[in-house]
Amino acid sequence: MYSLFILGTAGSGKSTLAYSFSEWLKDQEQSCINVNLDPAAITLPYEPDIDIRDYIDYERIMAERGLGPNAALIASLREFCEEIDDFKEEIENYNVDYCIIDTPGQLELFAFRKEGEFLANNLVSYPKGIIFLIDPVFCSSPKNFVASLFLSTSVYIVFNLPTILALSKSDSLNKEELDRIINWFEEKDRLLLDINSSLKGLSSVISFEIASAILEIVNSLDFVSISSFELTGFTELHAAITRMLGEGEIEIR
Repeated sequence: MYSLFILGTAGSGKSTLAYSFSEWLKDQEQSCINVNLDPAAITLPYEPDIDIRDYIDYERIMAERGLGPNAALIASLREFCEEIDDFKEEIENYNVDYCIIDTPGQLELFAFRKEGEFLANNLVSYPKGIIFLIDPVFCSSPKNFVASLFLSTSVYIVFNLPTILALSKSDSLNKEELDRIINWFEEKDRLLLDINSSLKGLSSVISFEIASAILEIVNSLDFVSISSFELTGFTELHAAITRMLGEGEIEIR
């Protein structure tokens, strides 16, 4: 079994990808399960096979402790970390090809707190990695693209797990916009040139220096462009996953 943690900023399409990619895998005769790790999720586009909400009552924790939404989510994850054995056993009872793990909507509450790192390290014992979603709406400018790379690199460093960068919702871009973002990732000089031409002063200097440093890291990671609505890029995503976690590419059946 390969386990995939789907991470990304709020609204980047994590739950939609969890649903669409699992359905695509089934169409390729690859078995999989969907795991929900967001105790605050109200609705999901898929029916979780294993659900943190069956173990942790987010609303009760928020009401009983007088917490706000974010603090209640942190407290819920902390409480869950103390009793993950049954959850982990439930996952391991499945004999499937893929375990797709949908993480909380607020990235910073999972990625940059010890609970998220603990869960990533201890929830599954199978080969595991991260699909980090980059929101194309946010990263349409050179400055924001650099910020997105900085965030993805931070997640990669925190979790220290094999990571794929996926430009999500590619169907929301026209061809020119999509090609420009892909070129920024593939051609360092193109991005640096656009930073210099579009930014001034300190913002230009900071973005240039960060991009120069970060691209050395992210260029070692697989980068794919996907659309969960049009189901495009999933063949490339599957190939990247099998390269990352398996021994070379595994042919879809």
